[in-house]
Amino acid sequence: MAMTLRLSSEIEDTFREESAEAGVSMNSAAEEAILDWINHRQRERVREVAEGIAERHARLLARLAE
Repeated sequence: MAMTLRLSSEIEDTFREESAEAGVSMNSAAEEAILDWINHRQRERVREVAEGIAERHARLLARLAE
């Protein structure tokens, strides 16, 4: 899927310089950043669900740890 990414001039210039320094295309760098963001969000959701489960079942978990 084609997509247009609108960046401020300052961010675009820095992004161009950093991707060139890393030896990757701006497109590849953007894809990697998006995937990192998606993975981070998924890990955060899993962590939040796990914390909720631990809170709801704290007594049971404490008993099992004995």
